[in-house]
Amino acid sequence: MKKLIFTIGLGFLLLGLTNSSFAVTTQVDSLIEKLVEKGILDRKEATKLKSEIAEDEKIAREEGLKKSLPSWVRETKLKGDLRLRYQYLHESAPPEDANIVRIRVRLGLESKVNDKLNVGIGIATGSGDPRSTTITFDGYNVKKDIVLDYAYAKYSPLPWLNLVGGKMLLHDLLWEPTDLIWDTDITPEGAVIQFDKKLGTNTAVFIRAGAFIVNADTNTYTEVPMAYLIQPVISYKFNDDFSLKGAFSFQSFDSVRNRAVSTYSKGQNSKTGSNYKYDYQMINPALELSVRGPFRAIGLNVEKLQLFGEYVKNLDVSDGGSGFSLGFQVGDDKVEKWGDWQFKYIYAMLGKDAVLDILPDSDRLSGKTGMRSHKGVFSFGLAKNTFLGVNVFRSWSLVGAKAPETLGQADWNMKF
Repeated sequence: MKKLIFTIGLGFLLLGLTNSSFAVTTQVDSLIEKLVEKGILDRKEATKLKSEIAEDEKIAREEGLKKSLPSWVRETKLKGDLRLRYQYLHESAPPEDANIVRIRVRLGLESKVNDKLNVGIGIATGSGDPRSTTITFDGYNVKKDIVLDYAYAKYSPLPWLNLVGGKMLLHDLLWEPTDLIWDTDITPEGAVIQFDKKLGTNTAVFIRAGAFIVNADTNTYTEVPMAYLIQPVISYKFNDDFSLKGAFSFQSFDSVRNRAVSTYSKGQNSKTGSNYKYDYQMINPALELSVRGPFRAIGLNVEKLQLFGEYVKNLDVSDGGSGFSLGFQVGDDKVEKWGDWQFKYIYAMLGKDAVLDILPDSDRLSGKTGMRSHKGVFSFGLAKNTFLGVNVFRSWSLVGAKAPETLGQADWNMKF
């Protein structure tokens, strides 16, 4: 009974302390030690009590700090990643080998300004190339450039409606199961309307409609090259193990014809002199099937299998204006810890005028159109938030010299 009375009294004393400080903590510790000396508390109980008090003080300090900050600061998240890469490139004609070490660093901030408005800002290594934030170790240890990767605002006036404007992340513009048309490093500049709606428990509909700037230089040309996109997407879940996702997009690149070829073009599109010969009005159906536990029946513990494909057709040309990709991904849903793994394979073919040649994956035959390619990617988790990636490309040009190119990449990826 005596122990209980002293413990209750100590509890009321602690509740009465409204401000945590080193002095108060020292006094409480001394009081607990006195209780141990008098035999009211044993050492085990005293240690547990000190631990509980310290945890309560930590929570109180954190809550006090949060309340002292503006709400938008409390709702801000910081994220980033670092990738170290060794790259080997073998070109058959003329025979040439290149060994390169590269690095990519990205740092992003996302803040919830209020219940309806989010903003995102990201910086990264790079030279300004729209399709790459990777830089090479060279130049006698010269300092490397940091560029603005993205900066956007997302306004959500309704639960199913988002308005996005600025230099945005690619997934805000469209859904794509492969990188047949768009390199995943591209951050388009413009505005997008997003409609996201669930139809029952198993069906969801997404619609993306947007306009973005291709080139705003009007010193020589009166019409600004613009691009417009609309993409409805339907996702259907058959059961816990099977789901299907399909999309059909129309992408229109206007006022590109008779315009000077982009600095970042790989030179494969048809030209009139040094100008683009065509505009690019592309239709693009895409499909993805996801299966959980695909090999359960034969005793293999594989979490997920995805089968996917895309097709693209440029309606402005009759020859060399189509392309497609087919592939699969197998392994864990995400590579987040030791032992997680994924393997992805994609076969891709692009006619020389299927898409504007500033868009496709920059690693597949250096980002050229007029090509066919095999791509294999293996990822293996090394620990929490770090994994090893191995990428292999085997590509051929469909125009001019047709000798193959082999590209191998070994990546150490770290997320924070």
